[in-house]
Amino acid sequence: MKLNLATIRAHITGRIEIPAEHADYIRGMQMHTFRSLLPFGLIASSANAAILIVYFAFRSPSAGLWVWTGIMVCMALLGVRASLHASRDQQAPRPRPARSMRRSINESAMLGTAWAICPILLIPISQGFDLAIVLWISSGMVTGAAYMLSTLPRAAIPFVATLVLGMAIGVLRSGVGAPQLASLVVLAGFTVVMIRSMFWNYSNYVRSWLQQAKLAEQADQLARKTDVISLLLNEFEQAASDTLWEADARHRLIRPSEVLAERTNISVEDLDRQHLAAFFDATNMEGRDEMERLHDALRVNGEIHNICLPVRRTDRTEWWRMSAKPTFGDDGRFEGYRGVASDITDKYLAQKQVYHLAHFDALTSVPKRDMLLKAINTAVSETKGTTSRFAVLAVDIDRFKTINDVFGHTVGDAYLIEVADRLRDIIGPDDVVSRFGGDEFVILQRDVTGRNDAMELAAAIRTALAEPVEIDGTQAQSSVSIGVSIFPDHAALPVDLLKYADQALLASKAAGRDTVRVFESNMNDDASERIALETDLRNALAGNELSLNFQPIVHAKSGRFGSFEALIRWHHPTRGSVGPDIFVPILEQAGMITTVGDWIIREALREAATWDETTRISINLSPLQVRNRSLVATVAHALAQTGVDPKRVEFEITETALFDDTEESLSTLHGLHSLGVSISLDDFGTGFSSLSLLRIFPFDKIKIDKSFIDRMETSEECLAIVRAVIGLASSLGMRTTAEGIETASQAERLKKEGCSELQGFYFGRPQLPGDLVKEGLLRKAAATATRQDDVAASAPGRQPGAARMKRVV
Repeated sequence: MKLNLATIRAHITGRIEIPAEHADYIRGMQMHTFRSLLPFGLIASSANAAILIVYFAFRSPSAGLWVWTGIMVCMALLGVRASLHASRDQQAPRPRPARSMRRSINESAMLGTAWAICPILLIPISQGFDLAIVLWISSGMVTGAAYMLSTLPRAAIPFVATLVLGMAIGVLRSGVGAPQLASLVVLAGFTVVMIRSMFWNYSNYVRSWLQQAKLAEQADQLARKTDVISLLLNEFEQAASDTLWEADARHRLIRPSEVLAERTNISVEDLDRQHLAAFFDATNMEGRDEMERLHDALRVNGEIHNICLPVRRTDRTEWWRMSAKPTFGDDGRFEGYRGVASDITDKYLAQKQVYHLAHFDALTSVPKRDMLLKAINTAVSETKGTTSRFAVLAVDIDRFKTINDVFGHTVGDAYLIEVADRLRDIIGPDDVVSRFGGDEFVILQRDVTGRNDAMELAAAIRTALAEPVEIDGTQAQSSVSIGVSIFPDHAALPVDLLKYADQALLASKAAGRDTVRVFESNMNDDASERIALETDLRNALAGNELSLNFQPIVHAKSGRFGSFEALIRWHHPTRGSVGPDIFVPILEQAGMITTVGDWIIREALREAATWDETTRISINLSPLQVRNRSLVATVAHALAQTGVDPKRVEFEITETALFDDTEESLSTLHGLHSLGVSISLDDFGTGFSSLSLLRIFPFDKIKIDKSFIDRMETSEECLAIVRAVIGLASSLGMRTTAEGIETASQAERLKKEGCSELQGFYFGRPQLPGDLVKEGLLRKAAATATRQDDVAASAPGRQPGAARMKRVV
């Protein structure tokens, strides 16, 4: 251990560190003690001085003695004055700063100096008993000061030090020899013992005070906590939605509160001894499982933890959350419950709404795909070991797009709502109807004996949905096509049942619509073709059969080809060119869309890296890609690998990408946005909740569907929709792109309406990048600009897109 002067001094004095927050108050206590003991010290000092003066006045009178007598008289007068001042100032101890101790230290030093004169004068002239009297009284003054002033060491040290110094000088004045040296050694040891004792008393004094202060603080905290707890318990039930309750060993309420009586509309007298379970509505089907949990806990006298139960009131049903701990006596016997009941009606209803939005279609309120899949899985589990069957019916509204086009999307939405209501009325109580998107519904029909039961339900559906739907004075009418698969006749897995029902639905549509088809093996012809295509598709990527074409997107005001949309193409060695409308759905159904989609992203960004830095690229995303959590990582990696500025990249998604798993899709979109890319809503206006999507998703651009552009010049309704979409996007700070432009008049009209960007065959068909460069539609990066300018100069007649844009601008 490292020793220094401070360490040695601390060991000798036994000093204790005083927390800063207590220092002022301890000084106040020291000063208060010092003032309280001052009269007694004055008496002792005066008495001892008088003894010596009287004794030596008769034994050895001298001028020095009379001088010292005068000094001691002055000190006594000063002491009397200080004592009177202290007696008049009888106050409780209060915090004092360090400077307040200077007067006491000075007074102590003065008195010690006065007493130091005594041994200096008397020791050299005293021998025998006279010397003993001087040493006894001087030593007694040192001991008394060390004891009486131990609570104020800073005042005691000056007194002790000066008096001991005076004694040492007196000894040295009597001569220099072995007796004097021995006397000085004894005096030094005596001084150290006195100082150590003084600081030991002081340390104990401080520790005692700090302990008392700590105990007082703890007592104060305990009192405050007790007050707070009492206040909370008193105000808890009044200020909160929670209610405290107790039950006895027979699960009957005891000591019910007034608040509990008020909230249950039952008097305290009637509540007393009422069984706990009697409060809750056992007939409420939503609370059936939770009621069972309550009974299970009561049967074993176990803990009741966050059980949500319905409470029936006169005009409504409330929901209470119950929690309680069982109580036991010293002998381990169950004595009852102590718990809390919280009114969570608002929270319960809000959670119910959130759950409904996540799992039920916002338009029709029927379950979404995930709910139906769970129901099918449950049905499969329940039929294990039995001969039970169930059917899956895929229902598609024939020519629903025509209803939207003729009557508008408001009528189309209302028509879908009515279809869902009629389906709910037709199916059995244990059956489930779900909306899979657009105009397709899927029904789980339980407990069928065979295909006849499924055909009977299909016939009832056709009859019910054939009736016209009247909406605001408008009658909309259509037929339905239905495909049926049966468990376990056709498949044992839910995904296969859905697939076969969908194949049967396709066969129904191929048969002329308004028909019902049950899945049969001969329907596998088309399925076989799709399987063959799927097989070829699995080899297409490795065989370099897939490629990307790029269609220009023109900035309406400047006429600049500022962006290009990447479009996938498949050229099969034997089939030739296969349209994306054929193979993209197969990619999605076969689960290959993520792999191919990732390739599209990487390839498109690789190509964009070679373009002029002011040229943007637009990439389409499949609904399945948007719901894939790895999409954000894929895009981030591709951006880092190619070095393309994220601001140049835009991803297009359709409303169907957000139809299911809304929360997951929203999370993915936010993740993409955080990378710095833009997000565009494609085919705007063709879905069922486009406006709501603009509110909850971070879109940067809206693409107006080609169906509106085609009839914009002949239909006032379509023109109004286009105009409204452009205005809506402008007010929301979004850009707009009109797609499917094929004539100059369309381009000119859209430019006048304020559309941001234009796209269509009029400006250029999707082509390979090299062809776009040759036609002057695409500019490569500066490193290759010279070579491309030479190519453009050698083919002056190949700039149709640019020429057409000049005429528009």
